[in-house]
Amino acid sequence: MDQLKQIAPFVPVFLIGVFIIEVFRRKSASKQKPLLTCVLDTILSIPYYLEIGPWGEPNDINTAIVGAIKTTGLKDVGSQDDCQFMTRYDVARKVGMKNCKATYSPTGYWIACSVIQKRMEARLRLVDYMKKHPAVADIQMKDPVFVIGFPRTGTTFLHELLCLYPGFRSHYTWEQVDNVPGTDDESIEGLEADRALRYKKHKPRFDFIMKLAGDAIQSIHRIGYDEVEECTTPCALELPWAVSELPFVAFSCDETVALGAGETFDWYKKQLQLFTFQCKDRRDQDFTWMLKCPFHLPYLSELHKTFPECTVVWTHRDPCDCIASCCSLYETLMYTAFETPTIDRVNLGKYVMRYTKLALKMAFASLKKEASTFKVEHIRYTDTVENPKEMVKNILAKVGLEYTSEYNSLLDTYLADNAAKRAALKKTKTDKTVHAYSLEDYGLTREMVEKEFGEYIDTYKLKEVKKSK
Repeated sequence: MDQLKQIAPFVPVFLIGVFIIEVFRRKSASKQKPLLTCVLDTILSIPYYLEIGPWGEPNDINTAIVGAIKTTGLKDVGSQDDCQFMTRYDVARKVGMKNCKATYSPTGYWIACSVIQKRMEARLRLVDYMKKHPAVADIQMKDPVFVIGFPRTGTTFLHELLCLYPGFRSHYTWEQVDNVPGTDDESIEGLEADRALRYKKHKPRFDFIMKLAGDAIQSIHRIGYDEVEECTTPCALELPWAVSELPFVAFSCDETVALGAGETFDWYKKQLQLFTFQCKDRRDQDFTWMLKCPFHLPYLSELHKTFPECTVVWTHRDPCDCIASCCSLYETLMYTAFETPTIDRVNLGKYVMRYTKLALKMAFASLKKEASTFKVEHIRYTDTVENPKEMVKNILAKVGLEYTSEYNSLLDTYLADNAAKRAALKKTKTDKTVHAYSLEDYGLTREMVEKEFGEYIDTYKLKEVKKSK
């Protein structure tokens, strides 16, 4: 007993020491992860391994829906296709986990649970709001413009240029997170006040999640709370495109893509109507939705069915560059959810190649099927980078809009700022500010990629453009 009393004062010191050692062990094994995430992983490892709280429940779509119903008090998920969206999520998760062979980190497990549940809460609230406010479904919209292309082909850069045009609108990151008004007041004044409340309410959670994700993702794809963002999150009500699930789509591409997009774009149209309804500078003005998402490629037929008169702008880049960059993007997303040492980069490279090839095949099949009615503008990445104004002029002409002096001035300012930021990054090169990658990092070579995508490269003269630079 006396010995225990003598040891007792040293127990807290010992435990603190063990804790610190474990934090730095995790940080050493996962250099890309922020220290905060490593601290949380260490703290949460106890309930994670003991399967307490959320770590004791299955991390799947069914659990997410049950949690969403409990949180919102709503039950109608609004599905017209026997809840096929649940099948898509379930297949992507199960097959993706099996094929990627990675292991969740304690924090990553919680993030994955939380992100999917938030998407299901948004779905439930959207169904409820649309039933209570039928006027939303009467909102008329012009035919939208979609910027698509493989991930990492300059879609973000082109989208940002086009979003500067006064006659275009896009939706913001924050309103995707919470897309449904929290008021039944349909006046624009009431809705604008509600938007301000929702903007403020969700920012702390967004900032916290971004801190856990770290700076690496920002060097690949900048995510700003009040900046324009792509279609991924709104479409995640139907497709497994919640940010925690995107790598699984690549790892399960054969099975997931075969399930189709279901009602994805019908749901997206409802959200665009609601985004229009709730915002003064949309409801009261004549505009065109300028949208963007690299993951639309396998589903162009479904996109065309919902938006038959839309214009699609397809960006093309040498696959040897975009595939390596895309692998880096998926790997960075995986850092957020998984234990870094369990991520197999060579395995990732193999599945990204497979997904890219399948997406390309599906996209061209859709364009061939809808050839007489699908309006498509093909643009090369290098042309966008070298002649951005010429590219946006061509797109505006395709849509039937005028290239104005006001827009030209806005482009000049944006391009100058963008060039200055890039120059500053080059002067302060660090692992956090520079997105570096290579095919070899993922078990791939230029010869392998060119063999798989030779016809595509030749069709759009992607290799020749690169040589001429």
